[in-house]
Amino acid sequence: MNDEELLEWYEKAIDFHKKRAPGLLIAAVMIDICRSRLGEVKDQLNAICESISCLCDVVQLMTGCTIGNRYLTIYAELGRFAVTLYDRADGRGIRAFIDLDKISATDTPELYRFFYRTRSAEVKAGGIARLKSGEQVVREFLCVRDQVIGIQHVWVEKFGKPQKPSAARCPKCRESFLQINTTSECAMCSGVSGYYRLEG
Repeated sequence: MNDEELLEWYEKAIDFHKKRAPGLLIAAVMIDICRSRLGEVKDQLNAICESISCLCDVVQLMTGCTIGNRYLTIYAELGRFAVTLYDRADGRGIRAFIDLDKISATDTPELYRFFYRTRSAEVKAGGIARLKSGEQVVREFLCVRDQVIGIQHVWVEKFGKPQKPSAARCPKCRESFLQINTTSECAMCSGVSGYYRLEG
């Protein structure tokens, strides 16, 4: 993908993500590299993101692998800006990650600070400083692009179409829920998980 095509994807990603983030552009390059190295798939293209970040949105936009269709898996606990695209038929995949050894603090200082999370307090606060920093990260990244992205050929351990858990009706709230664990009540009513409380 040339810079012009890449910047088109970047603008589409910004529109989808609702925020101008340099990670969107970097993610687009990573996904493009993975797709071209992986080649044709026998079954269905699947993706794994190793963090909750803008990378996930670009994967969904560029590949059609989404959380909803279950072709995208997110391992948020890993916390790495990395993605794997793989063939669901056999687990053959390509993993792209940021090779920190190839990011120069001298030649690409803002890109370096971006990935080491050492940008200034003013930038971290947001506003115009953050926007300008993001623009500088993009300019610097376009100068090095593929050079700072590491590639690994991998085999995904658990591949294939994941089985859907069976549905049940909770005896307390009377709502339908997916039986992810063996309890007869939904996670909310059993106290295993919950994000809200009823008013009143």
